[in-house]
Amino acid sequence: MVLILPRAGKYFKTLYKERPKLFWQLFLANGIQAGLGTFLSMIGIAMTEAINAGFLVKLATVTTIFFAWIILHERISLLKIGAVVSMLSGAYLLTTKGQALLPNIGDAYILGACVCWSLGNILVKKTLLTGSVVADVITLQKPLAGLLVFLSLLGVSLLKPDWFGGLVQILGGIRLNIHLLPYALISGLCLGITWIYLYRTLEVSSASYMTLMSMMTPVIVSLLAILFLGERLVLPQIIGAGIILISGILVAASDIVHP
Repeated sequence: MVLILPRAGKYFKTLYKERPKLFWQLFLANGIQAGLGTFLSMIGIAMTEAINAGFLVKLATVTTIFFAWIILHERISLLKIGAVVSMLSGAYLLTTKGQALLPNIGDAYILGACVCWSLGNILVKKTLLTGSVVADVITLQKPLAGLLVFLSLLGVSLLKPDWFGGLVQILGGIRLNIHLLPYALISGLCLGITWIYLYRTLEVSSASYMTLMSMMTPVIVSLLAILFLGERLVLPQIIGAGIILISGILVAASDIVHP
Protein backbone atom coordinates (compact mmCIF):
# COMPACT_ATOMS: atom_id res chain seq x y z
CA MET A 1 0.00 0.00 0.00
CA VAL A 2 2.81 2.39 0.85
CA LEU A 3 4.31 1.94 -2.63
CA ILE A 4 1.25 3.17 -4.52
CA LEU A 5 -0.58 5.32 -1.95
CA PRO A 6 0.97 8.64 -3.13
CA ARG A 7 -0.13 7.97 -6.71
CA ALA A 8 -3.44 6.17 -6.27
CA GLY A 9 -4.70 7.47 -2.93
CA LYS A 10 -6.75 10.34 -4.33
CA TYR A 11 -8.33 8.10 -6.99
CA PHE A 12 -9.21 5.62 -4.27
CA LYS A 13 -11.13 8.29 -2.36
CA THR A 14 -12.82 9.50 -5.53
CA LEU A 15 -13.95 5.98 -6.39
CA TYR A 16 -15.41 5.50 -2.91
CA LYS A 17 -17.28 8.82 -2.89
CA GLU A 18 -18.44 9.13 -6.49
CA ARG A 19 -18.88 5.49 -7.57
CA PRO A 20 -19.70 3.49 -4.42
CA LYS A 21 -21.35 0.65 -6.35
CA LEU A 22 -18.17 -0.01 -8.35
CA PHE A 23 -16.08 0.40 -5.20
CA TRP A 24 -17.99 -2.37 -3.39
CA GLN A 25 -18.03 -4.61 -6.46
CA LEU A 26 -14.24 -4.46 -6.53
CA PHE A 27 -14.17 -4.88 -2.75
CA LEU A 28 -16.11 -8.12 -3.17
CA ALA A 29 -13.76 -9.34 -5.92
CA ASN A 30 -10.70 -8.59 -3.79
CA GLY A 31 -12.33 -10.18 -0.76
CA ILE A 32 -12.94 -13.38 -2.71
CA GLN A 33 -9.44 -13.43 -4.15
CA ALA A 34 -7.26 -12.30 -1.23
CA GLY A 35 -9.49 -13.14 1.73
CA LEU A 36 -11.49 -16.29 1.03
CA GLY A 37 -8.83 -17.73 -1.29
CA THR A 38 -6.06 -17.27 1.29
CA PHE A 39 -8.22 -18.71 4.07
CA LEU A 40 -9.12 -21.85 2.09
CA SER A 41 -5.51 -22.35 1.03
CA MET A 42 -4.33 -22.25 4.65
CA ILE A 43 -6.91 -24.87 5.62
CA GLY A 44 -5.85 -27.02 2.67
CA ILE A 45 -2.16 -26.75 3.49
CA ALA A 46 -2.92 -27.68 7.10
CA MET A 47 -4.83 -30.79 6.02
CA THR A 48 -2.77 -32.17 3.14
CA GLU A 49 0.81 -33.03 2.22
CA ALA A 50 3.19 -30.28 1.16
CA ILE A 51 3.84 -32.06 -2.15
CA ASN A 52 0.11 -32.01 -2.93
CA ALA A 53 -0.25 -28.33 -2.04
CA GLY A 54 2.80 -27.36 -4.10
CA PHE A 55 1.26 -28.75 -7.26
CA LEU A 56 -2.46 -28.16 -6.70
CA VAL A 57 -2.10 -24.39 -6.35
CA LYS A 58 -0.95 -24.39 -9.99
CA LEU A 59 -4.43 -25.53 -11.00
CA ALA A 60 -5.47 -21.89 -10.60
CA THR A 61 -4.27 -21.66 -14.21
CA VAL A 62 -7.07 -23.99 -15.30
CA THR A 63 -9.76 -22.26 -13.25
CA THR A 64 -8.65 -18.81 -14.43
CA ILE A 65 -8.84 -19.79 -18.09
CA PHE A 66 -12.24 -21.39 -17.47
CA PHE A 67 -13.67 -18.25 -15.84
CA ALA A 68 -12.05 -16.07 -18.52
CA TRP A 69 -13.93 -18.12 -21.12
CA ILE A 70 -17.26 -18.00 -19.26
CA ILE A 71 -17.22 -14.41 -17.98
CA LEU A 72 -14.86 -12.51 -20.31
CA HIS A 73 -15.53 -14.60 -23.43
CA GLU A 74 -11.83 -15.18 -24.06
CA ARG A 75 -11.55 -17.87 -26.70
CA ILE A 76 -10.24 -21.35 -26.02
CA SER A 77 -7.66 -22.32 -28.66
CA LEU A 78 -5.64 -25.47 -29.21
CA LEU A 79 -2.51 -23.47 -28.39
CA LYS A 80 -3.97 -22.38 -25.07
CA ILE A 81 -5.04 -25.93 -24.18
CA GLY A 82 -1.61 -27.26 -25.16
CA ALA A 83 0.13 -24.57 -23.10
CA VAL A 84 -1.95 -25.44 -20.03
CA VAL A 85 -1.27 -29.17 -20.35
CA SER A 86 2.46 -28.75 -20.94
CA MET A 87 2.94 -26.19 -18.17
CA LEU A 88 1.01 -28.27 -15.66
CA SER A 89 3.08 -31.31 -16.66
CA GLY A 90 6.25 -29.33 -16.13
CA ALA A 91 4.99 -27.97 -12.81
CA TYR A 92 4.14 -31.50 -11.69
CA LEU A 93 7.65 -32.75 -12.41
CA LEU A 94 9.29 -29.69 -10.90
CA THR A 95 7.28 -29.60 -7.65
CA THR A 96 6.85 -33.34 -7.02
CA LYS A 97 10.03 -34.76 -8.62
CA GLY A 98 7.72 -37.15 -10.47
CA GLN A 99 6.30 -38.70 -7.29
CA ALA A 100 2.68 -39.83 -7.16
CA LEU A 101 0.18 -37.64 -5.33
CA LEU A 102 -2.02 -39.31 -2.74
CA PRO A 103 -5.47 -37.66 -2.53
CA ASN A 104 -6.31 -35.92 0.73
CA ILE A 105 -9.29 -34.03 2.12
CA GLY A 106 -7.19 -30.87 2.24
CA ASP A 107 -6.83 -31.01 -1.54
CA ALA A 108 -10.49 -29.99 -1.90
CA TYR A 109 -9.85 -26.81 0.09
CA ILE A 110 -6.87 -25.93 -2.10
CA LEU A 111 -8.98 -26.45 -5.21
CA GLY A 112 -11.57 -24.16 -3.63
CA ALA A 113 -8.83 -21.58 -3.09
CA CYS A 114 -7.88 -21.84 -6.78
CA VAL A 115 -11.49 -21.11 -7.72
CA CYS A 116 -11.53 -18.05 -5.43
CA TRP A 117 -8.20 -16.71 -6.72
CA SER A 118 -9.32 -17.11 -10.31
CA LEU A 119 -12.85 -15.75 -9.88
CA GLY A 120 -11.59 -12.68 -8.01
CA ASN A 121 -9.03 -11.89 -10.71
CA ILE A 122 -11.55 -12.37 -13.51
CA LEU A 123 -14.07 -10.04 -11.84
CA VAL A 124 -11.31 -7.43 -11.52
CA LYS A 125 -10.35 -7.92 -15.16
CA LYS A 126 -13.96 -7.40 -16.22
CA THR A 127 -13.84 -3.97 -14.56
CA LEU A 128 -10.45 -3.13 -16.06
CA LEU A 129 -11.80 -3.84 -19.55
CA THR A 130 -14.09 -0.84 -19.20
CA GLY A 131 -11.16 1.46 -18.44
CA SER A 132 -13.20 3.07 -15.67
CA VAL A 133 -10.59 2.56 -12.95
CA VAL A 134 -6.81 2.24 -12.90
CA ALA A 135 -5.18 -0.97 -11.70
CA ASP A 136 -3.31 0.59 -8.76
CA VAL A 137 -6.58 1.72 -7.15
CA ILE A 138 -7.76 -1.90 -7.11
CA THR A 139 -4.40 -3.01 -5.72
CA LEU A 140 -4.71 -0.42 -2.95
CA GLN A 141 -8.06 -1.91 -1.99
CA LYS A 142 -6.86 -5.52 -2.07
CA PRO A 143 -5.20 -5.84 1.39
CA LEU A 144 -8.12 -4.04 3.06
CA ALA A 145 -10.76 -6.31 1.54
CA GLY A 146 -8.65 -9.44 1.94
CA LEU A 147 -7.83 -8.78 5.59
CA LEU A 148 -11.44 -8.03 6.50
CA VAL A 149 -12.73 -11.25 4.94
CA PHE A 150 -9.85 -13.31 6.34
CA LEU A 151 -10.28 -12.03 9.90
CA SER A 152 -14.05 -12.57 9.71
CA LEU A 153 -13.56 -16.19 8.67
CA LEU A 154 -10.86 -16.64 11.30
CA GLY A 155 -13.32 -15.42 13.93
CA VAL A 156 -15.84 -18.00 12.76
CA SER A 157 -13.16 -20.70 12.96
CA LEU A 158 -12.48 -19.80 16.59
CA LEU A 159 -16.18 -20.18 17.41
CA LYS A 160 -16.63 -23.32 15.30
CA PRO A 161 -13.21 -25.03 15.19
CA ASP A 162 -14.68 -28.27 13.84
CA TRP A 163 -15.68 -26.52 10.63
CA PHE A 164 -12.10 -25.90 9.53
CA GLY A 165 -10.10 -29.00 10.45
CA GLY A 166 -6.94 -28.37 12.47
CA LEU A 167 -6.43 -24.78 11.32
CA VAL A 168 -7.03 -23.22 14.73
CA GLN A 169 -4.54 -25.57 16.42
CA ILE A 170 -1.92 -24.83 13.78
CA LEU A 171 -2.37 -21.07 14.05
CA GLY A 172 -2.34 -21.35 17.85
CA GLY A 173 1.06 -23.03 17.68
CA ILE A 174 2.67 -20.14 15.81
CA ARG A 175 5.13 -18.16 17.91
CA LEU A 176 6.56 -14.79 16.90
CA ASN A 177 10.34 -14.85 16.56
CA ILE A 178 11.74 -11.31 16.52
CA HIS A 179 14.79 -12.51 14.60
CA LEU A 180 12.53 -13.50 11.69
CA LEU A 181 10.88 -10.07 11.51
CA PRO A 182 13.19 -8.73 8.73
CA TYR A 183 12.32 -11.76 6.58
CA ALA A 184 8.62 -11.21 7.23
CA LEU A 185 8.92 -7.55 6.19
CA ILE A 186 10.81 -8.44 3.03
CA SER A 187 8.22 -11.10 2.25
CA GLY A 188 5.43 -8.56 2.71
CA LEU A 189 7.19 -6.09 0.44
CA CYS A 190 7.63 -8.70 -2.28
CA LEU A 191 3.97 -9.71 -1.95
CA GLY A 192 2.89 -6.10 -2.33
CA ILE A 193 5.00 -5.68 -5.47
CA THR A 194 3.49 -8.91 -6.81
CA TRP A 195 -0.03 -7.52 -6.33
CA ILE A 196 0.91 -4.28 -8.10
CA TYR A 197 2.27 -6.01 -11.17
CA LEU A 198 -0.46 -8.65 -11.18
CA TYR A 199 -3.19 -6.06 -11.70
CA ARG A 200 -1.04 -3.95 -14.03
CA THR A 201 -0.59 -7.07 -16.15
CA LEU A 202 -4.34 -7.69 -16.12
CA GLU A 203 -4.83 -4.09 -17.24
CA VAL A 204 -2.88 -4.57 -20.49
CA SER A 205 -3.17 -8.30 -21.28
CA SER A 206 -5.64 -11.14 -21.23
CA ALA A 207 -6.37 -13.05 -18.05
CA SER A 208 -5.27 -16.25 -19.79
CA TYR A 209 -1.85 -14.77 -20.59
CA MET A 210 -1.39 -13.55 -17.03
CA THR A 211 -2.14 -16.93 -15.47
CA LEU A 212 -0.08 -18.90 -17.98
CA MET A 213 3.00 -16.73 -17.50
CA SER A 214 2.62 -17.01 -13.72
CA MET A 215 3.48 -20.69 -14.19
CA MET A 216 7.08 -19.52 -14.55
CA THR A 217 7.14 -18.98 -10.78
CA PRO A 218 8.33 -22.49 -9.79
CA VAL A 219 11.21 -22.20 -12.26
CA ILE A 220 12.33 -18.93 -10.70
CA VAL A 221 11.93 -20.39 -7.20
CA SER A 222 14.10 -23.37 -8.19
CA LEU A 223 16.83 -21.12 -9.59
CA LEU A 224 16.85 -19.01 -6.41
CA ALA A 225 16.98 -22.17 -4.29
CA ILE A 226 20.05 -23.32 -6.25
CA LEU A 227 21.77 -19.94 -5.91
CA PHE A 228 21.02 -19.16 -2.25
CA LEU A 229 20.28 -22.52 -0.61
CA GLY A 230 22.62 -24.77 -2.54
CA GLU A 231 19.80 -27.11 -3.55
CA ARG A 232 20.15 -29.41 -6.53
CA LEU A 233 17.56 -30.42 -9.07
CA VAL A 234 17.04 -34.05 -9.99
CA LEU A 235 16.41 -35.09 -13.59
CA PRO A 236 12.57 -34.97 -13.47
CA GLN A 237 12.75 -31.42 -12.09
CA ILE A 238 15.17 -30.32 -14.82
CA ILE A 239 12.85 -31.78 -17.46
CA GLY A 240 9.86 -30.05 -15.83
CA ALA A 241 11.64 -26.70 -15.75
CA GLY A 242 12.58 -27.08 -19.40
CA ILE A 243 8.97 -27.84 -20.37
CA ILE A 244 7.74 -24.75 -18.53
CA LEU A 245 10.39 -22.49 -20.09
CA ILE A 246 9.67 -23.67 -23.64
CA SER A 247 5.93 -23.33 -23.08
CA GLY A 248 6.39 -19.84 -21.65
CA ILE A 249 8.37 -18.74 -24.70
CA LEU A 250 5.66 -20.04 -27.02
CA VAL A 251 2.93 -18.30 -24.99
CA ALA A 252 4.84 -14.99 -24.99
CA ALA A 253 5.20 -15.18 -28.78
CA SER A 254 1.53 -16.04 -29.36
CA ASP A 255 -1.63 -13.96 -29.56
CA ILE A 256 -2.78 -15.17 -26.13
CA VAL A 257 -1.45 -11.92 -24.68
CA HIS A 258 -4.25 -9.92 -26.29
CA PRO A 259 -7.43 -9.40 -24.23
